[in-house]
Amino acid sequence: MIKYSFSTKLGNTTLYSEDNKIIKINLDSDDFFDDIPNQAIIIAKKQILEYFDNKRTYFDFPYLLEGSDFSKFVLGAMKKIPYNETWSYSRLAKASGNEKAIRAVGTVCKNNSLPLLFPCHRVIKKNGDIGQFNGGVKMKEYLLNLERDNN
Repeated sequence: MIKYSFSTKLGNTTLYSEDNKIIKINLDSDDFFDDIPNQAIIIAKKQILEYFDNKRTYFDFPYLLEGSDFSKFVLGAMKKIPYNETWSYSRLAKASGNEKAIRAVGTVCKNNSLPLLFPCHRVIKKNGDIGQFNGGVKMKEYLLNLERDNN
């Protein structure tokens, strides 16, 4: 596994790669790794920095997605949430093919190993509250504001 860290507006971001695909993104990493980056890391780093510089609204770097079929359906639906738009957990559950699995959708969001690519920060509570985020509520607010201010 290749681990590579770089500085972003959120602190150190670490990319993890296997077989020239990104398998994990840690947006606010306490660790700093300087393995020699492969092509997937080079592309992902460029796209993530462009996102933070308001020059990119989507990601298409190579990645490897692991998990259950359910989590893959949820993440696939999540990837369709447009830039600067939010969906409720219940809307995401419905788009994932199981409208009653709202808590399970929340668990998939919590365990999302590829944030930004699968924009779990765009998933909020039905009542409009921001909800939780693995990187913390402040990071979620930052990402939502970044997208809002770029439109």
